[in-house]
Amino acid sequence: MASTTTPLPPPAQLTSPLSRRATHARRRPAVLDRFGRVQAGLLAVLVLAALLCCWDLTRDGMSNTYYAAAVKSASESWKALFFGSLDPGSFITVDKPPLAIWMMGLSARVFGFSSFSMLLPDALCTIGAVALLHATVRRVTGSTPAALAAAALLAITPVTVAIARVNNPDALLILLLVASAYMVVRALESGRTKHLVWAGVFVGLAFMTKMLQGWMVVPALGATYLLAGLPALWTRVRQLAVAGVAMVVVSAAWPVAVTLWPGSRPYIGGSTDGSIWDLILGYNGFGRLFGENGGGGGASFGGEPGLLRLFNTEVGGQIAWLLPLAAVGLVAALVLTRRAPRTDRLRAGAVLFGVWALVHVAIFSTAKGTFHPYYTSALAPAVAALGGIGLVLLGTRVARSWVALGGAAVGVGATAALSVSLLDRTPDFHPWLRVAIPVAAVVAVLAAVALRLGAPRRVLAVAAVAAVVAVGAGPLSYSLASVGRSLNGNNVLAGPSEASAGGFGGMGGGAMRGGNGGPPSGGGTTGTRPSFSGGTPPSGAQQGAGGGGGMGGGGTLSTSVIKYLEAHQGSAKYLLAATGSQTTANIIISTGKAVVTIGGFSGSDPAPKVSQFVAMVRSGQVKYVLVGSGGGGGMGGSSSSDLTTWIKAHARQVSGVTVASGTLYAVSA
Repeated sequence: MASTTTPLPPPAQLTSPLSRRATHARRRPAVLDRFGRVQAGLLAVLVLAALLCCWDLTRDGMSNTYYAAAVKSASESWKALFFGSLDPGSFITVDKPPLAIWMMGLSARVFGFSSFSMLLPDALCTIGAVALLHATVRRVTGSTPAALAAAALLAITPVTVAIARVNNPDALLILLLVASAYMVVRALESGRTKHLVWAGVFVGLAFMTKMLQGWMVVPALGATYLLAGLPALWTRVRQLAVAGVAMVVVSAAWPVAVTLWPGSRPYIGGSTDGSIWDLILGYNGFGRLFGENGGGGGASFGGEPGLLRLFNTEVGGQIAWLLPLAAVGLVAALVLTRRAPRTDRLRAGAVLFGVWALVHVAIFSTAKGTFHPYYTSALAPAVAALGGIGLVLLGTRVARSWVALGGAAVGVGATAALSVSLLDRTPDFHPWLRVAIPVAAVVAVLAAVALRLGAPRRVLAVAAVAAVVAVGAGPLSYSLASVGRSLNGNNVLAGPSEASAGGFGGMGGGAMRGGNGGPPSGGGTTGTRPSFSGGTPPSGAQQGAGGGGGMGGGGTLSTSVIKYLEAHQGSAKYLLAATGSQTTANIIISTGKAVVTIGGFSGSDPAPKVSQFVAMVRSGQVKYVLVGSGGGGGMGGSSSSDLTTWIKAHARQVSGVTVASGTLYAVSA
């Protein structure tokens, strides 16, 4: 008779609910330990980022006084906040859209206007970008070490640290670009349109931060989802079209609102005709690429355009450190996933960060218009992500593949060699690093070879530590040097002071409109705390030396002169009229008063016209004008020259008040 014995159920089914809970309880500590290690690693990276971004943050004082004046104005006037106006009277705006001003202005309204309340939001943006890059890389690679490496590399990139410590809009731009990449990765996972729409919203907000530079990430976002998105091709195309509409709507919202503003609005700084569209397409658009429409002067800050611009004296110390490692990481990821399915997440991450990097490198290398080295901060997240991915991809394979070992050796060796070359430009800055870095690279490669030949796994720790030193010591040293000194918010340069001085390159041509031209570090008033000396009688009041001729002096007025103006302002809307923000910004910061900044940042914007200024005088809005001692046309604007002629013909000098770089006039109808 055949046996009818029922087979025993599997062991898991034999256990009672109580015993199953006991099994889970035994497993939980191991899971929690792993989770705790992951969180501890991320926390360590974020603490490092916070220290680099926030330590002694207020040593930079008002940083870029052009933007600081706008933040002060935003804390005084809601209209000034909306437009991003330079002064509370909203005569003229800064030459950027106002999202970063909104962020800092609201902080000033909540905590009171100060250096700390103004600078802290940018520092927090950078810390947030580091955390968000970690999350993005972890999702595309499934690797916690790769995510930690990418986040750490972004945190120690010199230009990232430098831009986090000033009040320029670039820190917010970085956060928004990383956020858009994160949402595209979420869309790769879900296949849902809403994640792509959020990516479009973040890109639109990036446009609201730095106009067309915020759109430079779009090719990377689109190519990634088009290649690796889950839905069918035409569904992916439709989803991207919807995301594009969201991006355009958010991007255009503020410019359209400015255009349709029903009442009087300020002149749009940096434009040729007061139009926001002229600023978008001109100075902040094609002018940056081709050097036209007021966008000239690129070589004076970032060196001559060309394939090696990112490695030159002006730019190299800001961003170039990790470029070899990023290139090797991109190639490694693409090679290892060459036979993977279309939706492979690692390859999608390589495309995302690879196209991001290549587009930025191409545009930054060829741009003929105004190009500051700190613009490369928008490239840093992609470089850090590719570098972190490459380190871990190759590092985990060196023990079983000569090809991986060769790739790791090239990446670490080339990065170390470039670090030594960059450090050679500042020979007095920690010379021991130029020995330690190549030694660490050699140790890392030899340890990797030993692993490949069968050495114990503990040698891997030696290789990893040595590789980290070889690729990270150079950029970290420059970042630490940035924390230890005051930065020029106008032309932000990371690294030791000698690197900053060597990388300026002069003022260049005369078409330096907007908030991106200015004196070098230590010149004028930019990058220092506003200085208003007091105790001098009006007759001896001196204006700090500055820009020279034209309608403005380019320096700061003494406390006694400012008190004189305040005492005699009466019912006038504006405390003073003077050319250029280097004259007016500190007055706005100090007093919170409306000031007519003739010609905008450098005095070359055609505002106000003589007829407009005469109308302001006749209506009692302006009573005093500061005319520079040169008596010419300011820094290149015919409007300033025409105004000088009219003022000298119709105004009287104020007796008993003397300024070193010009003359104070009283004007009346």
